Amino acid sequence: MTSARRPGATRALAVLTASVGGLLFGYGTGVIAGVLPLVADAYRLSSWIQGAAVSAALVGAALTAPTSGRLADRFGRRAVIGLAAAVYLAGTAASAAATGAASLLAGRFLVGLALGATSFAVPLYISEIVPPARRGALVTLNQLMITLGLLLSYAVAYVLEPGGHWRTAFAVAAVPALLVALGMALVPESPQWLRDRGRADAAARAAARLGLAVPDPGDGAGTGTLRLRDACRLAGRRWVVLGVAIAVLVHLTGLNTAIYYAPTILAASGLTSGGGIAGSVLVGLCNVGATVVTIAFLDRWGRRPLMLGGLGLMAVAAAGIAAVQARGLGGTATALLLCVFITAGAVGPAAVFWVYIAEIYPARVRGALMSLATAAHWAADFVVATTFLPLVDGMSPAGAFTLYAAITLAAALVLGRWMPETRGRDLAPAATGPAPRPPLPLSLPHPTED
Repeated sequence: MTSARRPGATRALAVLTASVGGLLFGYGTGVIAGVLPLVADAYRLSSWIQGAAVSAALVGAALTAPTSGRLADRFGRRAVIGLAAAVYLAGTAASAAATGAASLLAGRFLVGLALGATSFAVPLYISEIVPPARRGALVTLNQLMITLGLLLSYAVAYVLEPGGHWRTAFAVAAVPALLVALGMALVPESPQWLRDRGRADAAARAAARLGLAVPDPGDGAGTGTLRLRDACRLAGRRWVVLGVAIAVLVHLTGLNTAIYYAPTILAASGLTSGGGIAGSVLVGLCNVGATVVTIAFLDRWGRRPLMLGGLGLMAVAAAGIAAVQARGLGGTATALLLCVFITAGAVGPAAVFWVYIAEIYPARVRGALMSLATAAHWAADFVVATTFLPLVDGMSPAGAFTLYAAITLAAALVLGRWMPETRGRDLAPAATGPAPRPPLPLSLPHPTED
């Protein structure tokens, strides 16, 4: 009985260890929201510099995401996650020890370099070490850890804000970073990656440790890493465009502005600085709760209904925030609508995106094209995060959220036409030729069909 349970325990350990990388993602992107008012006061930062402080990590992430796929394909998923955790640790130390705006931005940039790699490599690794029937829920565990990281960052800021201890708030992230860096040495590599590198015996051992069937080699096994142009050709133009479009649309909705700037938004709505952070803790709790619901239903209801339903509710909530801000109804109403906005985002685009891009690409090109989509994802995040405060200055909070509501509604309409369902499909083996051009959005034929 112990032997029979061991593969499941090993798989659980591997998924849990990797998903702590999601906690790094959440804490690393969320901690700046809680400490930004303190840092802005300490260094008298303008709205543009505050945006840069939030976005420095996003710039680093956008730079590493395009190359992470090639690194993960060459050296393995575990190696990329472990190395990224070590870089994150260095960036955390630099941020906590910052002596001015420039050194703080440098530390945040290092954190971003790590985030770009983990945000791509963690869902990729998990998607390849779990059974297809559980993939949606277990890949979304990474999203749950992201939301827990965000909540933790808000809670830490709430506790430390009265004393002005923003350095300690940064330093807390060193603990999970160290756990990931050490823990990835204890779990198996992806059997699919090992098989595609021509290491059949190692793939069989890894699959046995994880309680999985040995993956089929595919015609492209062991042939090395493809150039991006060839990867796009093999996957098919429509699938490449679809993955990148979803990656960008997730952020053009303004979802992460509610995460990065929740205390700032709530303080501008009439709450005190501490009240704004307390409101952001409430927002974080909504985010976690919504992600738990998503884990329960993503494999039951499918990717498409959650994505479209989430976008629709986000559009309604964003319009509500705009109306509340225009009428000056106060911080409490804004906090409640932010909860609805983030809850809908957690159920829909934030969770579905990472699962979806792992399912629409063939194994041979999955690393390269997931990294392309992730790079687009981070680049859009950088643009939206950097422009939010200047946008508010120029248009008012009501104007900014009116714009987000319009974009979100447009995104729902576009994806309603072009986004097919992928629930329950096996991850495609290595592609060997041009992909078909199937009709969309009614079905998603196997990417390697002729």
